[in-house]
Amino acid sequence: MNRAHQIVVHQGMRLVEAAQSLDRKQTSANTYALRAAIMECLIEAMKDGPYPTAAE
Repeated sequence: MNRAHQIVVHQGMRLVEAAQSLDRKQTSANTYALRAAIMECLIEAMKDGPYPTAAE
């Protein structure tokens, strides 16, 4: 959960800022970066197994 929160805060805010400034190139780059970060996080979570312990 902490990793997911970090991704949304960091990458998501960069995406919002680019979109608000109407910078299509940067919006596209940030969309890709957010998507890649989410995929990386999901792969990492799958390595931990379907039922992580309560300590995580």
